[in-house]
Amino acid sequence: MPLPLERDQIQHLTEELEMIIAAHLAWFKQLNRALVCGSEPPRADLLPDAHLRSPFGQWYYSREPHPLSDHGVYQELGAIQQAMHAAARMALQELGDGRRPETDLYDQCIDLSLRLNTRLRNLQLDIIGELLTTDPLTGCSTRRGMLGKLREEQERAARIQRPCCVCLMDFDRFKRINDELGHPAGDAVLRQGMRFATGVLRKYDSLYRYGGEEFLICLPGTPIKDAAQVVERIRQGLSQLPIRLPAGEVLTVTASFGLAEMSPRRSVEETIANADLALLQAKENGRNRVEIWMG
Repeated sequence: MPLPLERDQIQHLTEELEMIIAAHLAWFKQLNRALVCGSEPPRADLLPDAHLRSPFGQWYYSREPHPLSDHGVYQELGAIQQAMHAAARMALQELGDGRRPETDLYDQCIDLSLRLNTRLRNLQLDIIGELLTTDPLTGCSTRRGMLGKLREEQERAARIQRPCCVCLMDFDRFKRINDELGHPAGDAVLRQGMRFATGVLRKYDSLYRYGGEEFLICLPGTPIKDAAQVVERIRQGLSQLPIRLPAGEVLTVTASFGLAEMSPRRSVEETIANADLALLQAKENGRNRVEIWMG
């Protein structure tokens, strides 16, 4: 991943997958009972389009595109399930003709069924991991695993000899908003403000909630001057964005930004510290501005 979804959507997908896993295991149990005990299989399992009629198939093929359609594990599921139903149909047909299925065919049915269950569980675990690394208020990534991902970007930048920049963003006078208008107003500022910032960034940029009203932006493959232009678009657009508060009022806010370029000679932590120094400079110079660390 990461998944471009809101936290409640991710929660819904987790619950949805749990139901699909349970339905698949119920189907698998029924198939195994038919193959081992000779009980009557569902008529649908003998049809050429059985993969569309099963609970999994109705879920998998019901929506186009599915929110998980770009996920690698999700893309594997359809092929595994179709192969599983083809093997199950052959085995059930042999039973219907009064023959016991060959051992290899039985093993194929079982192996494919278990593989499908494993892939579904892996997909669910990935989504649960996304819940743990997504800030519930803003939808940004949390600091969990942030340093590891930034180190990966630093290594990639050195390997392909392309720059990578880090920016710290802090909403101006945010404590006053909370104190005077209440925490729901502050939450609205963070939620709507970061939704706007996310819309400005490219899909391969990353955005983390660094703490409170402070956020970290990573801009891979971007020279410092180009990164400053991206951040300036966020700054300018945010200052003109009408924030709608829970009580119905409309508020405008500003933010300050500190930008620093990664270097193979410095650790990620040093780069973040340099961006923080630039952010402090932006605050001292009057807020609502972008400063670049030039050390």
